[in-house]
Amino acid sequence: MYDDLNNMMSFKEAAYEILTKTDEPLSANEIVEIALQEGLLSTEGQTPEATMGAQLYVDIKTNKNSPFTKVGKGRFTLKTRKDSVSSPLIMLEKQNERIKKALKDTIDKIDPYQFEFVIADLLKKLGFDNVTVTKRSGDGGIDVIANLTVGGLTNVKTVIQAKRWKKNVPGKVITQLRGSAERDHRGLVITTSNFTKDAIRESKAANKIPISLVNGEDLISLMFENSLGIKKEEIVMYSLDNDYFQNEYSSLKKDASSNKNRSIWPLPGGIDRYVDTLNNFLSAVDTGINTKSKLIRWFIDNYDNVKSERTAQVYIFVPKSMGLVTIKQGKYLLTNDGDTYLQSRDLNFLYGIITKNIFALDEIMEYLKTAKEPKDEKNILEYLEDNLGVGWTTYAQVNFRLLWLINLNKIKKLDDGYVVI
Repeated sequence: MYDDLNNMMSFKEAAYEILTKTDEPLSANEIVEIALQEGLLSTEGQTPEATMGAQLYVDIKTNKNSPFTKVGKGRFTLKTRKDSVSSPLIMLEKQNERIKKALKDTIDKIDPYQFEFVIADLLKKLGFDNVTVTKRSGDGGIDVIANLTVGGLTNVKTVIQAKRWKKNVPGKVITQLRGSAERDHRGLVITTSNFTKDAIRESKAANKIPISLVNGEDLISLMFENSLGIKKEEIVMYSLDNDYFQNEYSSLKKDASSNKNRSIWPLPGGIDRYVDTLNNFLSAVDTGINTKSKLIRWFIDNYDNVKSERTAQVYIFVPKSMGLVTIKQGKYLLTNDGDTYLQSRDLNFLYGIITKNIFALDEIMEYLKTAKEPKDEKNILEYLEDNLGVGWTTYAQVNFRLLWLINLNKIKKLDDGYVVI
């Protein structure tokens, strides 16, 4: 079936056509390259690989009848071909699925008190400090206590309930944990089963202690990713390096991240004033405040929360990482893009420049567009990890990207997540 507008296939139709003819799982980039080469796909967008990755990922997640399945980090094949394609990735995937099932079966059978110690071990691997399993009785519904330290700056005491249950955890468990916690605590409920709608709703209740939820599927994934209760065996596999050999698709291949900065940071002045601060910075550079020492002093003099040179240096790097400023002979100068933006103050133009230079912004936008429902930081980080292998252990880089997209009037935050405007 072809798209009536341009007589071309849709992204998913093109992916299906290509994956029926390949013996290896392919990345979104590879699918797009082949689709363009074979004339199956025509797109005016600058990042069709981001669109392809988002559409396939969301289809797999939300459509139980999806013909696609994901293999490893960001590679796709068809469900009907998963048993027939000759890929070592699929063999590993099947082995990992068997181990995950065995791990789940084992966890379901252990003593509930032993389960609390498993959760304590997992929290330690995730970076919590001072992890303590409480006494078996009289614990007020608290099974484990731990401290989460973020960047050496904040220390949040977290109270945890560990439920090795077959039935879904109801809302009263969330209420009980809140009743046992103190005002400055955070809560966490981890279960081998799942949560009722009432529990999910109660965990997000406004003006109450935040309670995070981890269900059985997420628990097994966390244990698997952190090698808890399993042994990791290293197996060396070789594959053909197609980049080394000239082939019919090599000229189209692009590495979406090779020329992009992986980090993006906020700017001072308030979380809704990033663009204003950026404009002021570019204007300062344009008027001759263009050495490192002058710009450090400019930040300290103009923003009350910038109190050290070290902090100011981080902020100076932000416009440079976005491609708006460059350094020549020790002086900071506007790039052509930076000058064009400063004259126009066009947010759409600014968005285009930032996404050209900052990794994963396009992918987040395409994911939110395709999902068509609010997605929170956890969903977004999971998507980026599954498709781009970002390797981020905190939500910081996700949150910074979301804040910039809000400042650029591209998305907005709702109670249950982020959506495209």
